[in-house]
Amino acid sequence: MNISEQILKRGLKHVLDGQKKNTCYMLDENGREVQITKAMVVTVCQQVLKQCRNIKN
Repeated sequence: MNISEQILKRGLKHVLDGQKKNTCYMLDENGREVQITKAMVVTVCQQVLKQCRNIKN
């Protein structure tokens, strides 16, 4: 079951649940949901910073 189906199934109970969940998803090239990890975010931030430094120089 993907995250969209889980949200629809849980409905309002899911919204009012109060438990924090640090999860984020994106779609891969095949349209499947892939969880975004901390390592992925760090890598992208490092790449953007490197590009900004290259533009500045």
